Amino acid sequence: MSIKGYAICAFLGVLLVSCPSKKTLLVPVLLDYQLDYPDEARRQGIEGTVHVRVLVNRSGRAEEVTISKSSSNLLLDSAAVRTAKTFVFSPAVVGDEKMQTWVMVPIEFKFREVDYNDWLAQVEVLQRRIAKSADEQATEELYELYRQMIFSPWDVDDLEFNQYIREIVAERAAAVWENHWSVYPARVVLFVDIISRYPDSFTALKARADLNRFLEQEKIKMRHNLNEVRTDTLLGRIKRAVDYQ
Repeated sequence: MSIKGYAICAFLGVLLVSCPSKKTLLVPVLLDYQLDYPDEARRQGIEGTVHVRVLVNRSGRAEEVTISKSSSNLLLDSAAVRTAKTFVFSPAVVGDEKMQTWVMVPIEFKFREVDYNDWLAQVEVLQRRIAKSADEQATEELYELYRQMIFSPWDVDDLEFNQYIREIVAERAAAVWENHWSVYPARVVLFVDIISRYPDSFTALKARADLNRFLEQEKIKMRHNLNEVRTDTLLGRIKRAVDYQ
């Protein structure tokens, strides 16, 4: 089985500002960057490509970033600029001299199918690793896997993965969704699990903030697809589960 996860693909093309004649130009190579795919864009299943122009300085850093061709979506355009500002290149070189160069980078925001068995295996490995020794890095990696599930585009009738979420979360988190596993997507339970498992971690603080933002939209959908009493019951359970630490 697979879930619709997310990924950003960045492809590098080069536009030279100048190239002295009779000298070989070694063009910049993209070495590293921090991906930024907005949660709301992921949640809505928004995909697209943004073309950015980046001025790469002699240190290989992005000095200026402008949008050359929009994706026609503000969320993706803004995320592309934020991503491009983190780019690290090998600087352009002419002869033995490093030079400043403009490059064109198409940044593609695209969902991909994620094999659920692989996802589950990674989650279980990280949970065991954290259980043996408190490891903030592993906790962050676990939360990122959770976010991959949370912010994948789900339909309210898509309940096939609830059983797997139920399998990997602790009992305290699972109790939040009692009598609702076959009724409504249980993505929010993953927030509860990370917060209740590792309450003193920095990751838990981040998850709390993410949960509050997530519920601003999710509770509207819940009230639309469930009744108000059921929604308020679930919201009350969530609050108690994350506050009782």
